[in-house]
Amino acid sequence: MAYNLESLIRILHQILRPDNNRWILDHNKRPQMESLLEKASSLKKILDKSSSASGPMTESLMTQIRDAALKAEDIIESHTVDQRLSKPGAQSCVISPPDLQEVIQELDSAMDKLQGILEHGSDGMRNSSFSDAVSSSPDPTSKNTVVGLDEDLIKLKDRLTSLENKLQVIPIIGMGGIGKTTLARNLYNDRLIISHFDTCAWIVISQDYDVRAILLGLLGCIVGKLTDDMLQQKNSQLAVTLYQSLTGKRYLVVLDDMWSTKAWDDVFGEDNCPPEFEKIGRSIASDCGGLPLAIHVISGLLSEAKRRKDFWGHVANDISSAIAEKDENFYNILALSYNYLPYHLKPCFLYMGTFPEDHEILASKLIRIWVAEGFLKSNGDKSLEEIAEENLEVLVDRNLLMVRERKSNGKAKNYSIHDLLRDLCVKKAAQDKFLHVMNRQVHNVPEGSSYFPLRVSVHQSYRIRDVYGSTEFMSLVRSFLCIGLASRVILSPVFSALRLLRVLDVLHIEFHQFPTEILGLVNLRYLAFSCNSDFPSAISRLWNLQTLIVRSSLFYMYLPSEIWEMPELRHIKFKKTRINIDDAYRKKNVQRKLQTISCTTLDQLIDCNFLGNIPNIKNLGIHSANTIHVDLSHLHRLEILKCSARKWSRTSISKLNFPPSIRKLTLSKLSLHWSYMTTVGSLSNLEVLKIRKCTFKGQEMQPRDDEEWVPTQGGFCSLQFLRLEKLNNLVHWQADETHFPRLRHLLIQGCSALEEIPSGIGEIPTLEIIELDECSPSVVASAKQIQEDQREYGNDGLEVRIR
Repeated sequence: MAYNLESLIRILHQILRPDNNRWILDHNKRPQMESLLEKASSLKKILDKSSSASGPMTESLMTQIRDAALKAEDIIESHTVDQRLSKPGAQSCVISPPDLQEVIQELDSAMDKLQGILEHGSDGMRNSSFSDAVSSSPDPTSKNTVVGLDEDLIKLKDRLTSLENKLQVIPIIGMGGIGKTTLARNLYNDRLIISHFDTCAWIVISQDYDVRAILLGLLGCIVGKLTDDMLQQKNSQLAVTLYQSLTGKRYLVVLDDMWSTKAWDDVFGEDNCPPEFEKIGRSIASDCGGLPLAIHVISGLLSEAKRRKDFWGHVANDISSAIAEKDENFYNILALSYNYLPYHLKPCFLYMGTFPEDHEILASKLIRIWVAEGFLKSNGDKSLEEIAEENLEVLVDRNLLMVRERKSNGKAKNYSIHDLLRDLCVKKAAQDKFLHVMNRQVHNVPEGSSYFPLRVSVHQSYRIRDVYGSTEFMSLVRSFLCIGLASRVILSPVFSALRLLRVLDVLHIEFHQFPTEILGLVNLRYLAFSCNSDFPSAISRLWNLQTLIVRSSLFYMYLPSEIWEMPELRHIKFKKTRINIDDAYRKKNVQRKLQTISCTTLDQLIDCNFLGNIPNIKNLGIHSANTIHVDLSHLHRLEILKCSARKWSRTSISKLNFPPSIRKLTLSKLSLHWSYMTTVGSLSNLEVLKIRKCTFKGQEMQPRDDEEWVPTQGGFCSLQFLRLEKLNNLVHWQADETHFPRLRHLLIQGCSALEEIPSGIGEIPTLEIIELDECSPSVVASAKQIQEDQREYGNDGLEVRIR
C-alpha cells in the first residue's frame, strides 16, 4: 500500500538528512539507502497519480508493495533499536543496516508490474482522470440534508408532546442502516421537543454494553456533572440516584443502539439533479436497496466527484457488480467507499476500527497518533497536524465519519462512526495486516506465521494476558492501544516484547511507579499512560518521542531536565496535575518542534528562561501561585493560552502581554481589574474567551465599580464564544452589538450575583445560542425576553438553552 511507502520514505529521509546528528550512517551503506529511497519515492508518485482499484492482479501487486515496504522498515528499525539499546546514554549512534538489495529488487518488480497495468488499463486500475474526479480535499460549501423523514418526524413530535403524565415507551425498529438513529436524533434536537421536556438524555446501548457506564452516562446527561459520591456508588445506588433525579420531571430518554448519521442522501439534496445524472442516480439508489446508510455512503463518494458522468457511471457499474454476491451485497456496497478512497486516506479510515463500537473518538488524539504513525502524506506548505485535520474533514464529507461534538470555535472536537462502517474498517484492516482488535468476541492474536498485524487494539484490559506468550508476534507490532475502563494489569511481559513500538496508549491503566520497561521502547513516538510518581532522568532514552500524555493523581509532577534532550517532542500534556520544570533546564537547547505543553508553573518557566526556548509553541498552559508578571508577545505562533491560579482569587495579574496570534484564552481563578479586559478585547484574532471563577476589581474610590463590566466599544471584534463562569461579584453588565459584533454562543454558568443579560446582546446579528446554567430567575427571564424580542423582529434563529 502507498501509505506503507509513506512511512518508509519518512524513516529514510530522517536517516539521510544532512543535519541528522543522532544517526551516523555508515558511508558504505548510504548508496543503498539512497537507492531504496529513490525506488520507494518513484513508486509512490505513480500510485498517487492512479486511483484505487481492486482485482486479482492489483490486489496481489498491492500486497507485494506492502510486504516489501514493511520488510524494509523491520530491517532498518530493528537495527536502529538494537544500536540505541546497546548505547542508552549516547547522544548519537553509528548504524549500518543489513543488506536491503532484496527489498529494492521487489520494489523494482512491483513498479514494472504497475506500469504494465496502467499502460493496458487492465484489472480495474484507473488512470489519474478518475483520481482527479474524486477530490481528496474538503469542500467547504458542501452540506448534508435529510430526505423523507418529515412525515415520521411530525407524527412522533405530536405523540411525544401530547402524552399523558405517565411513563411511555416508543420503539423505533428496523434493520441496520435503515435510518432509525437519524430519525431519533432529529427528533431529539427539535426545538419543540427541547422546550417541552424538563430534561433530555441520550445514551448508546451497544452490543458490548456496560450497565454501570450506562447509568453514569444517563446521570451525566441529567445532572450535568458527576460528583465524587456518584462515582463511588454501586450500580443499585446509581439507579436510585437516577430515579430521584427524574422524579417529578417531564423527561425524554433515548436509548440508542448505534451512532447516528446526519443525512441520508447528498445525491437528492436541495439542488436539482441534472437530467443526465438522474437515470444513473436512480439506478444507484435502487441497487442500494433503499437503505439510507448505503445511499448515504455512496452519495458521499459521488459528492466528491464534481459531477462527472463517466465517474458516476463507473460507480454504478461497480455497485451492480457488488450486489451480484447476494450474501454480502450490503457489505460490498459499503466496501466501495473504501475502495475508492485515495491511498493516503485509507489508513486514516482503517484506524477507526481501533476504537470500540459506539466509542467517542477524540480529534486531538487521532491527529497526534496519525502523526506518530508516519503514514500521513507530506505537504511542505502545511504541518502534519494540519494535514491530519484535512483528512478528517474529507472522511466526514464522504459520510464515512460523523462529527459528534464541535469545539467552541466550530472545529470538530470528537467523532463517531456507524457500527456497520466500523465493521468494514475492522474487516479491511485485518485483510491488510493493518490492525488486530481484541475484544470479548476475539480473545487471541491471529495464528499463522504469515500474519503480523502492525497494530493491536485491546478493548478489555483483562485480555492483555492473551498476548503474553506471543513474543514473536508482538515484536513486530508498531502500535498497542488499550481502550476501556480503568484497571490494573501487569504489562511487563507485553512491554518487553514490543521492541519496535511507535504508539503506546494505555492511559486507562494505572501505574503507581513509573514503569521502567517503557524506557526500552526507544522507537516510541506516542506515549499515553497513568502514573503517580515522578519521571526518571532516563526518560531521555526515548529520543523519538513526539507526544507525551500523562494522567496522575498528584498535584505536582517534576519533569527532569533530561526530558528536553528529546528533540522530536511536539506535545506534552499532563491531565489533572501541574508540571514543575527542573532548574537544570536553563542549560538545554531550544525546543523548536514543541507545540503543546499543559499547565506548568510560571515562576519556573521565567527563572529558567523556558519561554525563550519554545518559539513555535501553539498551546500553552501556565499556573501561578504568585502575582503574574510575564511577557508572551514574542511567542508569535501561540494560539491557545490557559492561565490559572492554585487558589481562587489569590493571584493577580500585574503584567501579561499577549501575541496577536491568540485565538483562544482561558483565565481561571484570578483576581483581575476590569480595565484589563480592555487589553483582552483588543486581541484582534481572539475567537474564544473563557473567564472562570475570577474576581474583578474596579477603580479605587469608585463605589461598586467592581460589580459592573463595561466593555470598550469596538473590542472583541472576532470573538465567537464567550463563557462567564462563577464570577461571583459580577452584578451589572453593559453590552450590545458594538462590543461583540461576531459573537455566536454566550454561556453563563453559576454567576449568582448577575441580575440580567444586557438586552443589546440580542442585537448581535451572528448570535445563535444563549446558554444558561445555575443562573438566577432574573437572568433566565432576561434571556427569554431577548429571544422573544428577536422573534418579533423576524429572527427565529436565536436559541436559549436553560439547564
